[in-house]
Amino acid sequence: MLKTVWNSEAIGKFVFISFLLFFLISGVTRNKQKSDFLDYYHASQRWGTGENLYKFDTITKLTEKLKDWQEIFLPENAALLDSLQNQTGTYIYPPLFSFLLIPFGKLDPSFASGLHSILNWFCLVGIFYILSKIRFFENQSKISPWIYVLTILANFRYLESHVQNNQVGLLLIFLVLSALVSKNDLLSGVLLALATVIKVTPIVFIVIFIYEKRFKAVLYFLAGLIFWNAIPLLYRFDYTIVMTKEWFTQVLGQALSNPLARSWKNNQSLSSTLAKYFYHGADFVNQPLYRLPFVDLSLNTIKWIQNGIIVLFGLPILYLLKKPNLKWHLTSLLFLASCLFSGISWVHSFVICIFPIYFLILHKENHKWTRAEKNWFLITIALVLLTHRSFVGGLVENIFLMYSILFYLGASLYLFIISVSLRNYESRN
Repeated sequence: MLKTVWNSEAIGKFVFISFLLFFLISGVTRNKQKSDFLDYYHASQRWGTGENLYKFDTITKLTEKLKDWQEIFLPENAALLDSLQNQTGTYIYPPLFSFLLIPFGKLDPSFASGLHSILNWFCLVGIFYILSKIRFFENQSKISPWIYVLTILANFRYLESHVQNNQVGLLLIFLVLSALVSKNDLLSGVLLALATVIKVTPIVFIVIFIYEKRFKAVLYFLAGLIFWNAIPLLYRFDYTIVMTKEWFTQVLGQALSNPLARSWKNNQSLSSTLAKYFYHGADFVNQPLYRLPFVDLSLNTIKWIQNGIIVLFGLPILYLLKKPNLKWHLTSLLFLASCLFSGISWVHSFVICIFPIYFLILHKENHKWTRAEKNWFLITIALVLLTHRSFVGGLVENIFLMYSILFYLGASLYLFIISVSLRNYESRN
């Protein structure tokens, strides 16, 4: 029965399209809910008012105005308190992204949110279209629509969170994949540059250009950075300069380089994991509930541990860069690295797993895996789903998140891809 269903392309296409429509309807019907998009929305409106994009000036105003911290709760300070709680540091992307959303900022927030959800949905469709066109392996078999269904199921938790938060991750994945599959160096460089000026982490994919010796694409990428960042200068020159400096100094220079940056329960990045484990006060609300930290270390020590782990995970990539025909293996690793080792990685950030999981499912269809490899992959994917509140309840899910279960599952995929990459290269030689 299952084999008959698996061999039915019509059923596979129906299930796949049903999933896509589910995400479209789910996103649009949540347009009135509070989401991360509202942070982008309000930031885009500040281009018109001239307010600080990142609202760090609120902290300065409070420290100048208050003589005692208890005064923050006085009625006359209500506006500043609200700004501190709901606006300060909520938008942490470079200025350009909020600038590009200025047209959205002129719309009703609910309508703008729904429009952004539709844009995200088209990006999701575009991602699967690109995946369907990539030839990952020399003797690649025909791709069954069930491959797409399995990819969605394996990433359902991340996709659901992304839709709920109306985030920007799917747009970034679409831009990165478009840049990597394009044979036009100019287009590739400009698209990757756009993804990078929206959020810094896609810059790691410049490694793929270097791996393929597409040095013209690298030059166009650098020119693209200048081009995209110059556009807001034509709109408001002084404001763009000030906000760009603010982003470099306050966001990139301090917040994102600090292991304590939003090291809360849901943050699954390496830096947050170490902070929750080893620094008292990283998450002062949840740490006492889960008997953390294990030991109290200095920030400097935590940074050394973090850098050491990043080096250990980075060495295999440096080794694989010397081997031919591993472009998509490396791309999968870079997607995971961009999430695992960035300063802030919420549950929805792991939506980038769409590419590496699709790649591995297709790899399984075109290569013979050992029993150990099958079990490794299946257990990793199963735990992503089984540690969700739908299966274990909210209380147990919170425990898993506090101990950064998604970081370890992402790291497991990372190590698994390294394993199959090395085995593939050795078998070919």
